[in-house]
Amino acid sequence: MRVRGPSRRAVLTGTAALALGSLMPRLAAAQAAPQAPASPLTRLKVTSVERIELGGQKPLALFQNTLPGPVLRVKRGDKLAVTVENTVDTPLSINWQGVRVPNPLDGVPGLTGSAIAKDGSADIAFTPPDAGTFLYRAFQPELAHRALAGALIVEEPGGSPFDAEQVMLIQSWSPDPTMTVPLLTVNGAVSPTIEGPAGGRIRLRLINASTQFLRMQVMGTAYAMAVDGQPVQPFLIKDGRTQLTPGGRLDIALDVGTANPIPLNIEASPIPVQLAIVVPVGPGSATAATTLPPPAALPSNGLPDKIPLEKAARFEVPITGPVSLSGFASVGSVARGTPLVLALYKTTDAPVAVQLQGVPGRLLDGMDDGWKPWWHDAVPVAPKTTARVALLPDSPGKWAIVGLRGGDGAVVAARSYDVT
Repeated sequence: MRVRGPSRRAVLTGTAALALGSLMPRLAAAQAAPQAPASPLTRLKVTSVERIELGGQKPLALFQNTLPGPVLRVKRGDKLAVTVENTVDTPLSINWQGVRVPNPLDGVPGLTGSAIAKDGSADIAFTPPDAGTFLYRAFQPELAHRALAGALIVEEPGGSPFDAEQVMLIQSWSPDPTMTVPLLTVNGAVSPTIEGPAGGRIRLRLINASTQFLRMQVMGTAYAMAVDGQPVQPFLIKDGRTQLTPGGRLDIALDVGTANPIPLNIEASPIPVQLAIVVPVGPGSATAATTLPPPAALPSNGLPDKIPLEKAARFEVPITGPVSLSGFASVGSVARGTPLVLALYKTTDAPVAVQLQGVPGRLLDGMDDGWKPWWHDAVPVAPKTTARVALLPDSPGKWAIVGLRGGDGAVVAARSYDVT
């Protein structure tokens, strides 16, 4: 049986949305707008836009004047080519989060590449080696957190096994400095309604482009299909509860049912915040929701099952207080194909999301005697802990390691590693 969540009125009572007062009608109108379709665009123009209901008095930076940026789609094995035009005052670089590239694209964003100056442009072309859900956004946090982000979807070869699909890009806002709980939007709207096929299964591509660690509960039968763009052996999400790391992505298969809406809630005090709601549409089948078999695994991207650690290089990455996003002192150098273990050493009280460029990594157990069964390029590090992550670098270059503090997105680590 499906469990109904609290009504939207009850949910908004406990959220920062009420702080927007008379601005809420503008956001409510945005909920009716359809999600930006898969886009054949090869041009991404960055502009400055006022959105007081979200950004307060400070303008936002947007791709193609849309919030979020257009969904870019490409088949695995096909080339993606875009031209980025910058019309804002701040120079910017583009970070294709989670995408493994054979060589740095015109240098590495923030490290060896040239930022796009105001009124400048850059042509970017590459062939993503992996199918999955990825995130493109400004490498500079002050722009990325001011809305300059969008989804990159690399489709698996062949047809989709799902009855429907929805990209859900989550962003957080504090337009009023007195707000204690940030406002969350999905594809630019507050608590949108998503239609799913009655009696069928929908693939939700969840992308956390916010600065918040989000504890989410799906009030329905949901299977994890991929973490940070990389397929996993599908498993039933216990009690529907999961965490979304800032910059992280989670693909889930949701059984829609035929009658009750399915809320997707963010756990917050004093009551949950309704992130979105999935409603069944179409005739469906009265028994389909109880007879759907567990989903099959998505095609592998070819990442190794094991990383040999006996001769791994080992470097420490200190996570301290706020630092400048410059310099990027190298923690060390390894030869291509040499296993690497990074110890993400943290002494501060807030959780941190560590973004890895180049390749994703596997979180190790406490004694390095095993690892979690999925890959991350947005690595969660709990307060006052050391997280160890194993990588297998396969592309020469200089790659960034950036730690962003949960809540405000402050940069608390800015290091790099070199692959020769």
